Amino acid sequence: MFNANTSTAKAKWVLETMGIKDVPAPYFDDIARQEKIKVKRRSLPSEKDFSGMLIYRGEKKGILINTYIENIGRQNFTFAHELGHYFLRHKPPYTLDGESSFRCSNQDMEVVDNYSSIEAEANQFAVELLMPELLFKPLLAGTVFDFTLMSSLANQFYVSKHACGNRILDFMKEPYILICSKGTSVTAIKCSNAAKRFGKVVKNIPTESHAYRAIQYEQNQKQFYLSPGSVWFGQLYSNIIVYECTRGNYEHDVSMTILKVEYYTNH
Repeated sequence: MFNANTSTAKAKWVLETMGIKDVPAPYFDDIARQEKIKVKRRSLPSEKDFSGMLIYRGEKKGILINTYIENIGRQNFTFAHELGHYFLRHKPPYTLDGESSFRCSNQDMEVVDNYSSIEAEANQFAVELLMPELLFKPLLAGTVFDFTLMSSLANQFYVSKHACGNRILDFMKEPYILICSKGTSVTAIKCSNAAKRFGKVVKNIPTESHAYRAIQYEQNQKQFYLSPGSVWFGQLYSNIIVYECTRGNYEHDVSMTILKVEYYTNH
């Protein structure tokens, strides 16, 4: 059964045992070397949905990372994810010719609940290994959640903006929502604790929203725009307003939208 606390604790243990007190990603090869895990990076354009794998053959261990998507942040997450399978002692689901392995897809890197417990655990491990709470959380003091903050911390911790945005929301007290979309179809939603009640309402980017127009015209918005809450969440939430900002990698037809939710009272 999925246990985020165990995964997080194990990642903290790895960092402490290795004496890593700085941003961890540059030390991943050292962690693998310490564990006698051979690491290979290969560009595999014929397997675009394949992120990486952890392989066991007898006493030998290896990690393969697909570098076809040239995003070092995503590659680092794959590396951390496979280390998660190793340190959490997950049982490999694939066995062939004396070789057992985890073969992880891009979708496996998105799992955050009980859909597949070992993938969810490996992801939780990866989040803490890449962006340790003790290093990451203090950097959020006095900040607001926007694309400037997300980009800055993503660069600092060598992670993708998506992973960084999700991590920021782990600690934000205000009601923020990060929505990822392909075209105008929502592919992932992450909410701060104060906004969890809204998290599963949206399946598509609303046609009346500023986000929809930004995606249609392939625009990167430089500011937040005001919308009635009903635009995003229906009349059930007519007593809220939403500040929204959207930016995208439109070459790949993907975008992210930040929502900040505020309540108001009519007098």
